[in-house]
Amino acid sequence: MSRGGYRAHTSGQPRRPRQVWLSEEERAVIERAAAQMELTPMAFVAAAGVRAAKAATGSETAVTEKGSAAVPLDVAQARELLDEVRRLRRLMGNVAGNLNDVARHANSTGQLAPETAAVLDFVRRTNERTDAELMGLLRRLR
Repeated sequence: MSRGGYRAHTSGQPRRPRQVWLSEEERAVIERAAAQMELTPMAFVAAAGVRAAKAATGSETAVTEKGSAAVPLDVAQARELLDEVRRLRRLMGNVAGNLNDVARHANSTGQLAPETAAVLDFVRRTNERTDAELMGLLRRLR
């Protein structure tokens, strides 16, 4: 993203102004999305339009300012991915809590609790599941 919420001028070609007619509801949605991405509403519309056009026509992949390939996602897809990542983070938080319980017991008594093997097995299974889900998410982004 460029300074001040405007898109970066990467093409080096002159730009011409365009008008977009929006309903009040459409404008409100665009303004909210633009604010979340720290862009002006028109910079958001231009970037989203170009991204959607490239995806629809199968033309070259959009490139972000940092040089990595951008993946065209609609809002619903982005929310779905975000929900999945949040779910995985919660799951990993539960795993960390279980490990802390095992460590606390071992530190206070000098012995491993009887459920230690089950907790460690749960950690291994959760890590495998998390890795598989993250790989699935990465495949969706390609």
